[in-house]
Amino acid sequence: MLDIIIRSALDIVGRTERLIEASKRLLLTEGLDEVEVYELDCEIERLGDAVFVVDEAIRSLARTVGYWPHAARTHGIHRTLH
Repeated sequence: MLDIIIRSALDIVGRTERLIEASKRLLLTEGLDEVEVYELDCEIERLGDAVFVVDEAIRSLARTVGYWPHAARTHGIHRTLH
């Protein structure tokens, strides 16, 4: 289940990065007025920052999940049902 979440989240990150690049190309065209260009540029910056943070979190989760089976065997983690 976690591997599906990780793959899906990384796919979203990739799509968002492509959207950012497309938006930057749109900024280079002459079709937007000065206010629209500024607002779009600000949103691109915020989105880029958010994507970076999410990407790091997903990769950290993926590394952590990779260690779980080893940690459970090493430390003898057992579940208790109540």
